[in-house]
Amino acid sequence: MQEVLTPAIGKQPFNTSLPTDQCASGQYNDEYTEDAHQKMVKNYKKSTSAKWSSTPDIRYLPGSIDDEYYTADVIVTAVDISLTRNACSNSLDALLSTSTTVDQEQEVTEENCVRELNCTAQQYAWGKIGSNALVARFKAAQNPAFQIDENKPYAELWVGTHPNGMSEIILPQTVGSRNISNNNTYSIPLVDYVQTHPQRHLGILGKVMPSKDFDLTFLLKVLSIEKVLSIQAHPDKRLATQLHAARPTVYKDPNHKPEMAIALTDDFEAMCGFRPIVDIARHLSEYPEFYKIIGIEVSNDVINEASLACSRDPKFVLKKLYKSYMETTDAVFDIMIKLLVIRLSAKKSRTDLDDLILKLSDQFPGDSGIFAPLIFNHMKLNIGDAFFIGANEPHAYIQGEILECMACSDNVVRAGLTPKLKDVETLLAMLTYKCTMPEVHRGKQIDTCTVLYSPPVHDFAMEVIEVAAGTDYILKSVKSPSVVLTLMGSGRIQQHEIQTISLSFGKTVFASANTSSVLHADKNGAGLKVVRALSNVHI
Repeated sequence: MQEVLTPAIGKQPFNTSLPTDQCASGQYNDEYTEDAHQKMVKNYKKSTSAKWSSTPDIRYLPGSIDDEYYTADVIVTAVDISLTRNACSNSLDALLSTSTTVDQEQEVTEENCVRELNCTAQQYAWGKIGSNALVARFKAAQNPAFQIDENKPYAELWVGTHPNGMSEIILPQTVGSRNISNNNTYSIPLVDYVQTHPQRHLGILGKVMPSKDFDLTFLLKVLSIEKVLSIQAHPDKRLATQLHAARPTVYKDPNHKPEMAIALTDDFEAMCGFRPIVDIARHLSEYPEFYKIIGIEVSNDVINEASLACSRDPKFVLKKLYKSYMETTDAVFDIMIKLLVIRLSAKKSRTDLDDLILKLSDQFPGDSGIFAPLIFNHMKLNIGDAFFIGANEPHAYIQGEILECMACSDNVVRAGLTPKLKDVETLLAMLTYKCTMPEVHRGKQIDTCTVLYSPPVHDFAMEVIEVAAGTDYILKSVKSPSVVLTLMGSGRIQQHEIQTISLSFGKTVFASANTSSVLHADKNGAGLKVVRALSNVHI
């Protein structure tokens, strides 16, 4: 982790001039703007006499959410815009309505100065074991009382306000407080803190009384990946609202979950997005077990489509292929997986793709997801490389350690490589079926110390900041709240005489909106490297 995150020559950052409902390099985020939504509703009502429903059943979703409406005897894929409201979206709307031309920097006081955070470590089965996990080491550095169990996995560190992994903010003890401790501090959930005064902490103008109507728009994570994560996709806002209303115990919130990953190690691998149709057609020829799973008719459709790949959209044949794949019986999969593993294991010279398939077989014996690398793009990233995953795009992380930032949500639709619930019907209905390799980039150098990772959504962004030993860097005020996680080195974050917090590996702080601070790197050391996560004020 000693390498410096700097832009790579020849690699360009995302084009942030794109509309927010599009992803760079052609990847579509499949989320309607309000104007498009209203137009869709108007056109649908004109074109059909079917009864209007604001929350259609998942069975009536079209092949992709980007199909704006159907005029046949199916229900339009839309939900009332009022049903998508939650504290995160309220804050995002307020952020976007605030003028960027007005200087709103606030004086730092004891009420809005930076404060330390104690974050949640998630022990999912796919995490790295014990001290091998960066997540575990970060957690132990934050909380001296935390003991790493060398026999258990540590998968994710959550920095934010999602109830499934709430961060605690550490505050000074006050006279009469009901929270008594020996070190004159106490802690409360971060969400409770920011909601005590939304204007002060979240930048929500005019909201000076406690309110549960506003929250952080982003969630920062660190992932330590030993085993492959499930094949999954995250719903857009309207589908998330629908799923949450129908199955709140499975889909925990009504928010979308676009996300961005930045590699912290050189061994990070992932699968994301459908491969080009010509690649899938070639795999049907090279892997006879795959051909038999898909079936003669659909396989031939794919091969024929590949010959026309330059002249038309392969979306509908991709949908047929993936549906055939996901609906293959367990009995057929059992036979084909055994034949595939035997054949690949006996090869004298295996490809990277062969090795990945065998790796998945070792980790998830008999799982249908073992064939996934033949369908999805296989990506390898180095330290500092990043990519964005829009709504309704299939993906799975394979190995390595990453920073990950996303909209504040925990909605996951799974369909393979997992012992957890597989919601195949929903996944088949929601995917975009676009042959798109996500753009890999290294951010944009915005000053001498900062590399900006700005996705094409307003919910979140990341800034990786490196301060040379013995020097200072002004962490400028922004109209969004933010969290700062120390990746390496030592120093301090200072706000005049009001607040000074020592920074070292794993130390994490919360900064209220519209406040600035100074990062100082210790003179005797290698400098200071931090990541700041915030709402995307850069677009």
